[in-house]
Amino acid sequence: MATLKLLSFNARGLRQSKKRRRLFAYLHRRKSDVILIQESHSCISDEKYRTNEWGSKILFSHGSTTSRGVCLLFSPSLNVDILKHTANLHGRYLIVDLKLLDKIITVVGIYDPNVDSPSFFKDLSNELSNFHCDTNVMAGDFNFVFNLDLDKVGGLRKTNFKARDECLTLMTTFNLVDIWREKIRF
Repeated sequence: MATLKLLSFNARGLRQSKKRRRLFAYLHRRKSDVILIQESHSCISDEKYRTNEWGSKILFSHGSTTSRGVCLLFSPSLNVDILKHTANLHGRYLIVDLKLLDKIITVVGIYDPNVDSPSFFKDLSNELSNFHCDTNVMAGDFNFVFNLDLDKVGGLRKTNFKARDECLTLMTTFNLVDIWREKIRF
């Protein structure tokens, strides 16, 4: 299979048309195949307009117009079949099985609550069990760090430990690795 270029981006809101146009132009220049956006701040009535603005397929998991929201944007040049997808009702995750060439890839975009919420990853794990999950990609805003010594400089020396531990369990269950940590050995 050819390479698949993915990008994850926390938009911190896409309600303003000028900001959205600038971001979409930037994302097109990056030439990514699949883009995972967190904090899209979208609602159902935005879907058609934003899809037209982007110029290709978008899948949404809506939060409110002032918080949350996850979406997956697909490159106009990507020949992909969306086999199955589900969206969290609170705009916290989006799971999709994609068929690219002869391979099925499960892509998960997340925006984890900024409080220590292990139930988020338990719910996500339950949903993931309904998907193909042969080749998996999960990206987004986790709102915690895996290792305080390696991943955090300054500020308070704390993280959402229970959510982190539940995420590590999910990673083991679905054979996920932290690709950054695998490629850049600390």
